[in-house]
Amino acid sequence: MVSVHGNEDGAPNQDPAEGTYRARVRIRVLKKLAIPESEYRFQVFGREVVLSAPTQEMAIRDSEWLVLNARGFGSEGDAREFGRRLQAALHLSSAATRLGIDPGRDLPTSGLAAHVKQHIARETGATVRDNVHGLDVFVDDPNVVIFNLSATATVHASRDPFLAYAAELHTQVAALSEEARDIVLLLNFALMRPEPVAQIVFAVSAVEMLGQDEEWTESQRSLLGALGEYAAASAIGTESERSEVIDALKTGLHRLSLRQGVFRLLGRLGLSHLRRQWDALYAERSALVHGLAPRPGADYSDLANRTISLCGHILLTRVAAEVPSASKHLRTFYPEAR
Repeated sequence: MVSVHGNEDGAPNQDPAEGTYRARVRIRVLKKLAIPESEYRFQVFGREVVLSAPTQEMAIRDSEWLVLNARGFGSEGDAREFGRRLQAALHLSSAATRLGIDPGRDLPTSGLAAHVKQHIARETGATVRDNVHGLDVFVDDPNVVIFNLSATATVHASRDPFLAYAAELHTQVAALSEEARDIVLLLNFALMRPEPVAQIVFAVSAVEMLGQDEEWTESQRSLLGALGEYAAASAIGTESERSEVIDALKTGLHRLSLRQGVFRLLGRLGLSHLRRQWDALYAERSALVHGLAPRPGADYSDLANRTISLCGHILLTRVAAEVPSASKHLRTFYPEAR
């Protein structure tokens, strides 16, 4: 069903102050929030944010698409800065509370052709905006309506700590580095996969990504060089065989293995006690990806749950190095195996 909704997604009925701006953030969740009302209001940095489903007739718990509106900004820049931080806070809160959201890329998922919008404006006075997945900032006008394509699913999650935690994080997320933002993105991407095998693959890959930049120490490089010199001077094997070994030392060992990189990462994060758990889990993952599995009809949900718990614990510990409160719910949502 295709529909054009006016006064959509939780916008108050009263007219906004003239010349003010509105920040609208639209996200998609895998587990729907257990909120029976059509809208839910909460405070973020002293400002009211209205969470709602795409239409006023729909309860929040019935929609995987959710919209957050914040209004009354004096400039487009203020609205955009607030919206950007709200996006980042929702993203980190989702990862930390094991919810999983798709924050979008600030691009429309549905819209109307320009001539159709012009016709609607002439006939009704309404200004139709495309339905952006992500952040949209615009002058708040009572005549603004959002073009919306409706669709339909159901696992519910509590609204808190997700929303309350996002509000708490709003003032802290500006400090996140690009690497930390990538970590949050990848963890949410894994959480959003409905298939257990996909969750396993993406969660492990996110941890391995962090260990890929690890390098040999100066002492280790000296040792590799000495081994190359020993191979060159050795009488063992043919000259061709020795040459292949020397080439392997120069090229094949120019960087740490993925396993070694992860172990370095664990040591740096104070998580060396998780090495044995990582090896055991990785062996199961390798049997799944490179061995005879996935087997038809096999249930990998338990392995996915344990993988997300371990990888999430590692990834959020890394994020907590920049934003300490990122580990606030770690024991609740990403417990270490006993």
